[in-house]
Amino acid sequence: MTTDGTKGELQEAAPKGLFIIGGTVKEVITTSEPKMVREHLSSLLQVKNLVVLLGSGASFHLGSPRTRDLTNKQVVELIKDSGEQPTDGDAALLSTINPTDSGDLEKLLNGLQLAASLADQAGQDAVTLGSGSASKSYQREEVDGLRQRINRALAEACRLPKESGGREAPYNIDPLFAHRTFLSRILRSRRANLGRPRIFTTNYDLVIESALDELGYPYIDGFSGTVDRRLNPAFYGLDFHRVETTTQSVLARAEGALYLHKVHGSLNWRSSSNRDRLTGLESVEVKQSNAPAQDDELVLIYPTSSKEGDTLAYPYSDLLRLLSDAVQQEDTAVIVAGYGFADPHINRLLLRSLATNSALSVIVADPFAVLDDVDMATLTSEAEHRQLEDLDITPKNTAIAALARASDSRIAVLTGEHGKFTEFARLMPGSAPQGETPAAVAALIEALEQAARGSAPAIPGSEIS
Repeated sequence: MTTDGTKGELQEAAPKGLFIIGGTVKEVITTSEPKMVREHLSSLLQVKNLVVLLGSGASFHLGSPRTRDLTNKQVVELIKDSGEQPTDGDAALLSTINPTDSGDLEKLLNGLQLAASLADQAGQDAVTLGSGSASKSYQREEVDGLRQRINRALAEACRLPKESGGREAPYNIDPLFAHRTFLSRILRSRRANLGRPRIFTTNYDLVIESALDELGYPYIDGFSGTVDRRLNPAFYGLDFHRVETTTQSVLARAEGALYLHKVHGSLNWRSSSNRDRLTGLESVEVKQSNAPAQDDELVLIYPTSSKEGDTLAYPYSDLLRLLSDAVQQEDTAVIVAGYGFADPHINRLLLRSLATNSALSVIVADPFAVLDDVDMATLTSEAEHRQLEDLDITPKNTAIAALARASDSRIAVLTGEHGKFTEFARLMPGSAPQGETPAAVAALIEALEQAARGSAPAIPGSEIS
């Protein structure tokens, strides 16, 4: 980087990202094509067992809601955006339980849950919050009502993609482009004899499913049935194979398939109590439905302090067990994108596996969790091959920054602009048009069908009319 150029030249020379392996800076990225990152990803995609963990950051470009540093007014707006009307007392209750006016939804929901539980435990209809002259009494129903409204608002905000007005190109027109690119390149880059990729996500949204549907790729999500779809974890033991239609003999394993695990639930999951027709015994089922749901029907783990306890219940315990089993296998790589390591129950599985499984490799992509922009801008190629801790910068106090500093060659961290999911998807090995294929094919099919009806203009790029 030079210091005597124009401002534009300085911006062009500024690092776009940083690639770290085992605490050592491997590449200060100043171009759009970081060679070492692609080479590293290429090697990881060829391991026997590939695990992908996606968090909310993988959906930020589609309007995934913020859950931290929210003002009380923004929380009220979140409720309004979900189609609900806040009560007259919501603003006052928020100002009491969040006096700094800079809230974390997890802490906010924790406080409301604890306040309502305290009143319930004491057999009281109200609970007093605040201190001194600012203390105020609130009805238990009022406290619990606000908690439920925030829960519903959070779930509604996760119905993605949002309206295209606030999205950057090309996601304003083709919102699932990055997800299609990411998934298709993972599937097409792996050799046919390798294990199926296993996608684990903490997200409630249906973006992954929609992207796979657009790609036309088969996937196993643990549900059986077609009309009445019910979760059955035993289905994760199944696979897809091509068969000869007349003899029904197996020809080969079908290509382009994966397993999908939604460890915190999904917007289209519903809790249902069923009674067995033969035994009369009652059991809890998880079904898929896109119909509106009551609060107690949604199968979601909300961001509260009780979420770790919630994971001990069905179906979350089964899904986390599958994650634990996946990261304990030999010759395994875990690709992490958009996950900020805010869930102790997941962190514990990953860290224990790193401690016990010497054949486990991890790469984490995150744009902002390691360095401040000011520190990132000071880096030059002179930082390469040096330990991150030896540089004249101060890494952030985050879990991902701690991973970046770790002197373990199995751990890699990609941060800066290239750590964004949209950029990370583009860096996955594979040819560029893969993410665009479904839209192009769909347009061609539509043009051919219109031409057959005699109502279409010429197909673009052809002489047929």
